[in-house]
Amino acid sequence: MTTALTANVDPNKRSVVVYRVQHDPWPQIAAWAQRNKFYPRAPQTGDVKLFQKGSGFWTAPMRAQFTQRGDQVEVQAWVHNPLLARIMALFILPAEMNLNSGGFRAVIPRNIARKAVNELLAEVGAQPIP
Repeated sequence: MTTALTANVDPNKRSVVVYRVQHDPWPQIAAWAQRNKFYPRAPQTGDVKLFQKGSGFWTAPMRAQFTQRGDQVEVQAWVHNPLLARIMALFILPAEMNLNSGGFRAVIPRNIARKAVNELLAEVGAQPIP
């Protein structure tokens, strides 16, 4: 993984990958999101787009945020653990978790999200999330 475009991203909370683009990245990202059932969430500005898979009822919501700065796109991906889930887990779960493999907490949503995000990263020739 390379340096984040946005400062102060905690690697324990979010997985970050930066890759270069030669064309408009949004059509490819939108097609990926639709294939993997990641739905748009706010913010949806010109250079920042957030997508979420899941609602938190059966599985923790999985989020991927894309930020374009010139010829680079930064992907921040994480599992969001809602307050109710955290209470039921006796606060063992943090509010946000990165998608890196390893550990036992939120393993199923992390695996699902990592597989989906790595599919897009493979398409664009970027380094996968380990």
